[in-house]
Amino acid sequence: MLRQILVVLCVFLVVTFGLAAAGFTMGVPVAIALSCVAVFACLHRDGESWSALGFTRMRPLRIVLLAVGCAVFAYAAAGTGFVIGTLGFGWPPTRFGPIQTIVGDVPKLLGFLALAWTTAAFGEELLFRGFLLGRVRALFGGGTVAGVVAAVVQAIPFGLLHAYQGATGMLVTGLVGLAFGLAYVRLRVLWPLVIAHGTIDTIGLIAVYAGVVPG
Repeated sequence: MLRQILVVLCVFLVVTFGLAAAGFTMGVPVAIALSCVAVFACLHRDGESWSALGFTRMRPLRIVLLAVGCAVFAYAAAGTGFVIGTLGFGWPPTRFGPIQTIVGDVPKLLGFLALAWTTAAFGEELLFRGFLLGRVRALFGGGTVAGVVAAVVQAIPFGLLHAYQGATGMLVTGLVGLAFGLAYVRLRVLWPLVIAHGTIDTIGLIAVYAGVVPG
């Protein structure tokens, strides 16, 4: 388990910092995609299947209902983080970085939506919840307590991944990651989280595009 974590972490860091050094501004989505490839390579090498990450068959209606519940839980976590950050600590509101360039720009909106459903919804849920949480939980011996600890552990790098959003943004996304992590510990499946994640990002992107949320 530890070897798998180190391999995937090395891939992510090398690609992220390598592309940044080369002046490529969208290195993180590429790093997430290649890290997912590394995850599947590790699974194949160790004889594990996709179901080990939580990609199990479910009825579509059950996926949708669970996704709605996960999204509500995540929004509650995000709202809590925003209030704590802005009112509790006096931090500025969440920044949107490159996302703010999509205001009124349909092609850019479509491009970010594509990223939202691939490297963000699918890729991040696979890496942080299905892979990292599951491996950390196993390292702590399994069980509910280990699952909660693993949910906290994976939420920290998930929040740091969104550093471009500022301190409030990192707190918000970290708490969303914790909410998704706890949901994964309870459900042991990823599809509802992927749908919830993609839907939340889609709503947010459309709000920024329409000028409802200031860039």
